[in-house]
Amino acid sequence: MNPLAIKTLYELEPKKQLTFAYLTCERLYPNYLNFVSKFQFGDASVLRTAIDYILSCILNGTIDSSLTKKLILSVEKNTPDTEDFDTIFVSSALDACTSVAEALDFLLDKQDSRIKDISTVAIDSVHMYIQEFESLDFNTDKNFQKKIYSHPLMVREIAIQTGIINYLSNCNSIDLEDINTLLRLQENNGRSNIDL
Repeated sequence: MNPLAIKTLYELEPKKQLTFAYLTCERLYPNYLNFVSKFQFGDASVLRTAIDYILSCILNGTIDSSLTKKLILSVEKNTPDTEDFDTIFVSSALDACTSVAEALDFLLDKQDSRIKDISTVAIDSVHMYIQEFESLDFNTDKNFQKKIYSHPLMVREIAIQTGIINYLSNCNSIDLEDINTLLRLQENNGRSNIDL
């Protein structure tokens, strides 16, 4: 993500930052669904409930601190440990859980750094996936970063994030119509940011 977009993201009001977080959670959620179905770990409905709750907080402007804390614990309980699985898909599932947990934490503390972390998690998820499936090695390939950042999946993720930030910075307020527009703009035939 370019520094200007991150600076703009930091300057957005909390509701718009939370909208960015929500949209990222939606893009990463299919990665968790894929992992749950293939490896019989976790409960996808926990993440779905948390993501829907984040949307309701955006639309209603109210936060239930007690419920938020319970959802954080539920997401943590359903987050896979990368040490327990020998598959690249555990990282993408972990990233999905991390984005949701960070968004929930943001509801409680409004720390800008959490929104940047959510952006970074989504980019890292794509980065790792490309590295694995293109068999790229940082130690032996002098064009490693160029190959990663010119890959269509990475180009799309960065373009989506930049587009969302631009949209949010140029609108006066956020409502369901705006969110549905942004969901359509990032829509990938029901697939995630790594096409799962």
